[in-house]
Amino acid sequence: MSSTSRKAWRIAAWTLGPIAVAVLGLVACEVAGWPFLKGPAERQLTQRLDRTVALGDHFRLKLFRSIRLDTSTLRIGPPSSLAADSPLGGDLVNAKDAHLELPYGTVRRLMKADNSEPPRITSLRFGEVDANVKRLADGQANWTMGKPRDGQAPRQFDLPTIEELIIHNGNVRFDDAILKTALEATVNTSEGQVSEGRATGLNVQGKGRHEKIPFEFHVTSSGVLPLVAQGSQGRRDAVPITIRLAGGDNARFSFDGTGTDIFSFEGIDGDASLSGPSLAKVGDAVGLTLPNTEAFTLKGRLSKAGQVWSLNKATLAVGESHLGGSFSVDRSPKVPLLRGELNGSRLVLSDLLPAFGAPKPGTQKSQVQVAKQGGKVLPEKEFDIPSLHAMNADVKVRLARAELGTLFRQPLAPLDGDLSLQSGVLKLSNLVARTSGGEVKGQLGLDANPANPLWTADLRWGGIELDQWLRPRNKTSQTPKPSGENPGYVTGRLGGHAELQARGKSTAQMIASTDGTVQAWVRDGTISHLVVEGAGIDIAQGLGVFLVGDNPLPMHCAVVKANAKGGLLKPEVAMVDTKDSTLFVDGTVSLADERLALTLTTKPKDMSPLTLRSPVHVDGTFSNPQVHLEKKPIAIKALAALALAAVTPLAGIIPLVDLGDKEAAGGCRQALDRLRDANGPVGARDAKAPKASDKTLPPEPAARHAAVPGPVRK
Repeated sequence: MSSTSRKAWRIAAWTLGPIAVAVLGLVACEVAGWPFLKGPAERQLTQRLDRTVALGDHFRLKLFRSIRLDTSTLRIGPPSSLAADSPLGGDLVNAKDAHLELPYGTVRRLMKADNSEPPRITSLRFGEVDANVKRLADGQANWTMGKPRDGQAPRQFDLPTIEELIIHNGNVRFDDAILKTALEATVNTSEGQVSEGRATGLNVQGKGRHEKIPFEFHVTSSGVLPLVAQGSQGRRDAVPITIRLAGGDNARFSFDGTGTDIFSFEGIDGDASLSGPSLAKVGDAVGLTLPNTEAFTLKGRLSKAGQVWSLNKATLAVGESHLGGSFSVDRSPKVPLLRGELNGSRLVLSDLLPAFGAPKPGTQKSQVQVAKQGGKVLPEKEFDIPSLHAMNADVKVRLARAELGTLFRQPLAPLDGDLSLQSGVLKLSNLVARTSGGEVKGQLGLDANPANPLWTADLRWGGIELDQWLRPRNKTSQTPKPSGENPGYVTGRLGGHAELQARGKSTAQMIASTDGTVQAWVRDGTISHLVVEGAGIDIAQGLGVFLVGDNPLPMHCAVVKANAKGGLLKPEVAMVDTKDSTLFVDGTVSLADERLALTLTTKPKDMSPLTLRSPVHVDGTFSNPQVHLEKKPIAIKALAALALAAVTPLAGIIPLVDLGDKEAAGGCRQALDRLRDANGPVGARDAKAPKASDKTLPPEPAARHAAVPGPVRK
């Protein structure tokens, strides 16, 4: 070997020797598990996490390719900044036989305090583990990590992405004052074991309380590794998952399907069923704004992709209502967004009465409850107005049938509209409903932003055949229908317009502050002869109608226009005009005090031999209305009849004879003119046939599905 070669070998030996020694040392340390790094690791973790981190005596660390830690015990204490008597005290985690594997990417982000994505853990295994997680109402939590920087609050520890999780025996205690939820759970994983013919996988069960309501839960999955680990080429493999949740008030939730991550519910897809006493209570638990309802059962296909939860092919049974649809909730915005379409074969509106503070269907307020409310019957329970800011919504309403109640023979079929909730403003716009040959159109709204919420309604209706729509039947009618059925007491095509606004946090407050106008009219209608004569206390004609049968009287006009101001409703015009009589209604209805003060006066157009014409008063309260005659006119007629009868018995009939007054009763034209004049002067026209140009009296639909004019745009 030449001197040059020997020199090159010496240089190589001096250069590569230390590297070889270092490599051998690293290999030796890797094989030994780096035991001397236990102390430095504890100190670094304690300093960076601002809490005591203690590792067990049996300590092994591997650093090749990834960081892998095995320790006989692992203790993570409470934040160091806590006072000794803090309710957040106590260890966060105590574990035995712990194994942790982290990729270097996660370590680098933790060292830099990079919160751009949750920590990723390749493998996490425990023989035993106890976790104690707490958060106070002021937001302080025992899971905050690290010391505050520049006055900032400690950052919250995001739940990590775990690719492998095995817990042979675990206990978790969770107490969150903000969520008003506390629970205790046992967690067991038995990867590869078989029970009852299937892999037992993950098993979580426990009990707790949400807003003082107790519940129990049970979550199982077969095959833990596929559930939390990525499959080939980064793909997550779905495994079967079963979830059972039972709460107070008979609340139940079940899920049978698959998923890829039990912790974030990523990839969840399966059949879900939810039942409970009210949709509102369920909405509160999951952060959604839903109405108070009767007991319900909801079923559908539940799935989750990213931050979007979806419920497809849903069926919802609430009381006697049968609804359905497809919905999604996107939780990525600051305010969650609900989208979807609500449809269904039947909506019974009384099932929604609890949303307005009214008793559940089939129940009534007791006399004691009415007495406690000062004799008032309107619900005083306040709405959950703040919940209108908990989410935004864009939902299409497409209902085949909406039933109004026992008074009505025919439902609204269909009922369509667009429901939106944006920044506390709730609207039901483009409302279109058809019934009994007519149509209702308009919009409803609620602005929850003012201290005193603002309610608005702008509705128009027309072409509604009263005989088809109303249920009461006139059993004394002389003219039954071809089918043999008795007609209604009132027939004709109903039209009208209501434009109202109110303020309040309850139904009672809202109605008590109502402002606006309501007007309605009936075209080509009839009214029961017996009703007209009864209102006029015409004994002779009423007896005749009763004996020979009720022959409906054609109505020349039937109109009402009432103005509301501060909850006081006063008819501006209210009359029914027939060839026989004209019935007028005057007075007030106090919506604030729930009191009636109405007077019904009948003006006859023909002579009747035996009448006690006297105004009829309707007064009292909503809970106890009273109907009585004005006594003075009756007393005068009775005394006069008795005085004359004392002279000549036949003369006693004279004071009871009413000759009628066609001129005094012919106020139909004047009433219609008053309605027209309220919207501007119009020319003289036939009172029986108002023209289409009238603003107050728009034309009725010519066909069954013809539209009435839409809401007034201001």
